[in-house]
Amino acid sequence: MPLRLFDLYQRKRIININANIITSGLLAIVLSKYPVLWVGRFIGTDHPMRITIAAGVIDMIVDVFMYYALHWMANHWKPSWKKNAPNKNAPQPGSKADTMTFMRDASLIQFERVLLSPLYYAVAMGLMYGLQTGTTHMDHSWAFVIGFTSGIVVTRIVHTIWGLRTGLFRDTTPK
Repeated sequence: MPLRLFDLYQRKRIININANIITSGLLAIVLSKYPVLWVGRFIGTDHPMRITIAAGVIDMIVDVFMYYALHWMANHWKPSWKKNAPNKNAPQPGSKADTMTFMRDASLIQFERVLLSPLYYAVAMGLMYGLQTGTTHMDHSWAFVIGFTSGIVVTRIVHTIWGLRTGLFRDTTPK
């Protein structure tokens, strides 16, 4: 069953794009939580806006690196059990054509994410700031987790609708 799920993950763009972005976003939150906590303590908890901006920068850097790695795995990696599978149209893994295809495809999706980033950061950072300063006075590291997870949910919904309408999620490999 896990091999069938991995095959579905690699075959269906709507699944692998959303799974990659959600996974990279959540991993970025997990990996960034303690740096955000430390930066917040360094800046001082009485500066929630500075902490929120620092959290956004930390999250963005980690998320972009995670996404490129996951996108390569989903769309360009040929595991040993799939190397003999016929796909005459696909470039050979490691070739210049494969590298260009990877960069073009991943960068197009990242470009769309950049276009959606005002929505993402408005939700994520707005909620984080609100949780730190509102009646809850939540710890900045947990406000980061809740705010940025909410930003992922909202932008995944919007990007999925956009991708379905524009054809970005159309499968490009043979079924």
